[in-house]
Amino acid sequence: MTNWLSREIRHLLPTFDLHAIRTVLISFDPWRADARPTRDFLHIITDDAVAKHYPKMFVKPTIKSDLSEPVITVEFIDSSKAIFKASKLTTLDILTKLKPLCIAKAPPP
Repeated sequence: MTNWLSREIRHLLPTFDLHAIRTVLISFDPWRADARPTRDFLHIITDDAVAKHYPKMFVKPTIKSDLSEPVITVEFIDSSKAIFKASKLTTLDILTKLKPLCIAKAPPP
């Protein structure tokens, strides 16, 4: 990740509310060059601070070696799903597309 990208992500993460997410399934082939943003997203979503704040969120990575496209599937608490085909997305793109979905599906306070 470039310094600019990591700085943007650091500013974006505190504004996230991931309580609307039930499950995150991350599938990628580490040998593909375009899997890096997906691996970075996996690293962010499984950070200790995130796990501490969202203990009910289940993250399941699947490492493949079939040169398949990286895919992130997010299941929300209302059982709806969002699928990100991440081969042409950056980590920041994934997070900015996920944020409005989390806001729209957030449970009432």
